[in-house]
Amino acid sequence: MPARQTINSLWWLIHKDLTRELRAQHVWPGMVLLGLVLVFLLATQIDLPLEQKARVGGGLLWVAIFFAGTLACDRSFTGERDAGCWQALALYPIAPSVLFLAKMAVNLAALVILELVLVPAFIVLSDVPFASRPGPLLLIAALGNVGFAAVGTLVGGLTSGLRHRSGLLTLLLLPLVVPVVFGAAETTRLLLTGEIDSLWWQWIQLLAIFAAVFTVAGAMLFEFVVED
Repeated sequence: MPARQTINSLWWLIHKDLTRELRAQHVWPGMVLLGLVLVFLLATQIDLPLEQKARVGGGLLWVAIFFAGTLACDRSFTGERDAGCWQALALYPIAPSVLFLAKMAVNLAALVILELVLVPAFIVLSDVPFASRPGPLLLIAALGNVGFAAVGTLVGGLTSGLRHRSGLLTLLLLPLVVPVVFGAAETTRLLLTGEIDSLWWQWIQLLAIFAAVFTVAGAMLFEFVVED
C-alpha cells in the first residue's frame, strides 16, 4: 500500500473513533470519574511526611492512571463488535498493523486526557510536587503511555470477541503492563527525590525499550486478532 494511502487510512480510522467517542461519551467520562475516585482515595489515605510521600506517590498515581485507562482499552473494539460492523472494518483494504496503530492512538489520547485531570488532582490532594520538573515528567508519561496503550490495544482486541469477557481484559492486561507501571513508578520516584542520574536514565531507556517492543509486537500480532 502506498505511504500516502496508509497515512490517509490511519487518519480516517483515528478520526472515526475520536468522533464516535466524543459524540457518544460512553467511556471517557466514566474513565475519568474512576480515576478521580482512585486518586482521591489514594492521596487522602497517605498519612506520611512529604519526603516519604514523594517516594510512594508516583507509583500510586501511575497505578490509578493505568487502572482507569483499562476502560478505554476495553471499549476500543467492543463498540464496533456490538454494532456488528467489525467484519466490515476488518475487510477494509488496509494492513492489520494500520488498524492497530489507529486504535492505539485513540487509547493514547484517552490516557493523555486522563492524565491532564488526574495529575493536577493528585498534586492538590497529596502536595507531592510532580510539577516541579515538568520536562522529565512528560518524558516518563509519554513512554509509559505508549507501552500501556500498545499492550492494552492488543489485549483489548483479543478479548473483545469473547462472549464472557467481563473483567477478563483487566486480568490479562495488568500482569503484562507490570514492567511499564514499575518503570514509570521508579523513574517518578527518582525524579521527585532529585536523583536524575545514570540510574534514572537507565530506567528511561527500559521504558523506551518496553514501549518499542510492545508496539512492534502488537502491530505484528494484530493480524491474528483481525482474523479471529
